[in-house]
Amino acid sequence: MEDNFIKVQDEIINPLYFFNTIMTNSIFHSKEFKINGISVPEFELKNGNLIRIYVPNVRIIKFDLTIELIKYFQKKNTNLHWAKNYSQNSLLERLFPLTVKKYLVYKKKIDEQNASRIADEIGVKLDDKFERIGFVNRKALIIKALFEKNDSILIDYYGVSAIGIKKLEQIVNVEIEKGKTGIAFDLLEYIEENEPYENIERIKLTVASTL
Repeated sequence: MEDNFIKVQDEIINPLYFFNTIMTNSIFHSKEFKINGISVPEFELKNGNLIRIYVPNVRIIKFDLTIELIKYFQKKNTNLHWAKNYSQNSLLERLFPLTVKKYLVYKKKIDEQNASRIADEIGVKLDDKFERIGFVNRKALIIKALFEKNDSILIDYYGVSAIGIKKLEQIVNVEIEKGKTGIAFDLLEYIEENEPYENIERIKLTVASTL
C-alpha cells in the first residue's frame, strides 16, 4: 500500500494528485501546516482565483507571520514572486530619481508599449517620479509589473487606506480575470463581511485561545 504514495517533506501525497493538478489548472496544492502553533488550512491555488489570507496583527502574535508564510510558499513554489515594496536606496537613484518608465522598462524589463499601457491603467505618466506618485500607485505599479511577467504572485495589502485598497483590489481582479492567480495577505482586524469579487477564496488565521 505504501508504494502507491510519494512522501514529500513529511506529507503523504497520492500520485493521483499530480494528475488532478494538471486537469484543474492548479498552480500548487498546500496541505494544512502550522507556523508557531498557528494552523494554516489546506488550499488549492488555481488559475483564475485569488487566495486572500487574513493574518493576526504582529502585536498579538509577537512575530511576522506574513513573512514566514511568504518564505514557506516560495519554498514550496519558486515561481511565486512577491510584489514587495520598492525603495530607492542606492546613491545613484538618489542623484537621478527613478521615473515610472525607468522602473518598468529598465528595472522590470518591460517593453515601452506595455509600460505605457500599465501606466495608463494605473493613472500615472511614464515621466512621473516613482517616489512622487503616492504609496498606492507605487504598490499598484509593482503588482502590475510583476503580473506582466508572471502568472502567479504574492501580494500584501499592508499600509493601504480603505480607499486605496479598493483600487488595488480592482487592479488585481483584472489580472485574475485574465486567468492569472495569486495569494494576497491582509490584516485580520480589517476583514469585511464579504469579498469584493467571487473569484476570491478567503482564509482567516486565528490564534487559539489559551482559556
